[in-house]
Amino acid sequence: MRIAAYRGSCTHAPENTLPALISGYTGGADVLDIGIQLTKDGHVVISHEAALERLTGQPGTIPAMTLAELRKLDFSATFRPRNAPQFRYYHHEGHRLGLETLPALLDFLPEDVELLLELGQESCREPAQREALATQVVQALLSRELSERVVLCSQDQEILALVRRQAPGLRFLVVGEGLAPDESLTRLDRLAADGLITTWESVADLKGRLTEFGRRLEARHQERPWRVGVALRPGVNSYPLTREVYEQLGGHAFIWSGATTSMLEVAPFLRKAVVMVQESFAGKKVDVELFSLGYAKANPYCGIFQDDGIHVRIRDYDGPLPETGDDPLENRLVNLETKLMYTAKDWPFYSGGGLGLKRGIRGDFVAEVDYQVQSVGQATTLEMAVMNVDPGAHQAKPPTTFRQKDSFFDPHGAPPYVGAEHDEQDGYRINWNLGTEYDNNQYGRPVGDGDTPRGGRLRLERRGPYFSAYYRNDVDAPDWVCVGVTRNHSLNPVVYLRCVGKRWRQEREDGPGYYPILANEFIFRNLLITRYLR
Repeated sequence: MRIAAYRGSCTHAPENTLPALISGYTGGADVLDIGIQLTKDGHVVISHEAALERLTGQPGTIPAMTLAELRKLDFSATFRPRNAPQFRYYHHEGHRLGLETLPALLDFLPEDVELLLELGQESCREPAQREALATQVVQALLSRELSERVVLCSQDQEILALVRRQAPGLRFLVVGEGLAPDESLTRLDRLAADGLITTWESVADLKGRLTEFGRRLEARHQERPWRVGVALRPGVNSYPLTREVYEQLGGHAFIWSGATTSMLEVAPFLRKAVVMVQESFAGKKVDVELFSLGYAKANPYCGIFQDDGIHVRIRDYDGPLPETGDDPLENRLVNLETKLMYTAKDWPFYSGGGLGLKRGIRGDFVAEVDYQVQSVGQATTLEMAVMNVDPGAHQAKPPTTFRQKDSFFDPHGAPPYVGAEHDEQDGYRINWNLGTEYDNNQYGRPVGDGDTPRGGRLRLERRGPYFSAYYRNDVDAPDWVCVGVTRNHSLNPVVYLRCVGKRWRQEREDGPGYYPILANEFIFRNLLITRYLR
């Protein structure tokens, strides 16, 4: 039995968005269960329903709006993690999470995941709309040679008939949700479908034992096997997918897939895994066989040590600052000195560093770490990230020359990399770099409350070249929230992990001048790294 991420891993990210779908994949999904609608101007977009209010908080429907109009809406507006009724995905004005078009999504998705695409009848009431949707879907799939790993379904039989005329080899399922068992089987046979979509509870009970309808489906499959089989989705009264249910139903050949809204809940029994690192950092002695402590810059303002956690302590800056005055010649010298500091990447007011794992992480993994921070504010950030380079030798004392600092310990440094971070007062985000230059760094939009929390837990998942970043804390997100996803083919099969923090001098966004250069302290504890073996 395959495991499908229903509308993506939508417990942890807004449904059918890129964060939900890719985090479903990195969480171990075999299938992504995706809905499709048609816009007013004929674009095929990703959504399980045509109505917008439940998803965006705004009235209207997808078929009544153009793609440009839809992209002005925030498809994260109504998303709430469990036990977080006041949560807002984006706190910053103007930030929004858009819906994806089918062609763009197909070009970004992994090549080793199957797709269950439901063609929405709500956006195709007229024959011309049905024809447009069917034609565009078929062209998108066949031009990318995806027919072998795509299964289609729709409650609109006319749309499916149009698809079958254009591409007879494509597989499709009857949507049996809401139908009586006899009606489901009758429709299956009448349409010569390749299987059926129905709910978990219609086929099995809480312990995974087949219901009467489940036994009828199994007998029907044994008599005349379907090309696909039965796909199970959460229903109104569905129960969580447990290990017992998974193991019981996994032996029934007629069940093609079982869907969940949280891949994080099923990964522990779905994927074979080994714990690679489990370290609390208790006591004061650093395990230098496994970890290195190190510095991002060679100046006297930062101290890094272990004391029931890895501490990155950065004191007040009391050195000179590049200031301009009335003398043009002096201003030219100040500007020259500033540019030289940027060229050498050796700003005295830029301090930080942290912890590096000497042992490389091979293949797919999930890493988590607890953190605390003394102050949040502009020009201060912390990060857990992976990169190609290792951390080098442990630095037991602050550096006295540039040779003792290492860009490995510089947040956003030593590209290529992918990380999860608490960024300034803005929130939590994913960051990445596909190249080798610091100037190529890229950042997702910050998610959640970045101003109030002084601690939480970060999570970073890898599956092949795909990564998902998460956070949770006691302030706004007691359950995991996926803050962003990316694809990075630049990273090696073996990568090295860092947990680091920094402060720097930053120009103000609201006028001339600079933000205060903050003293700060970051503490990392309870690092857990689990490797997935399949």
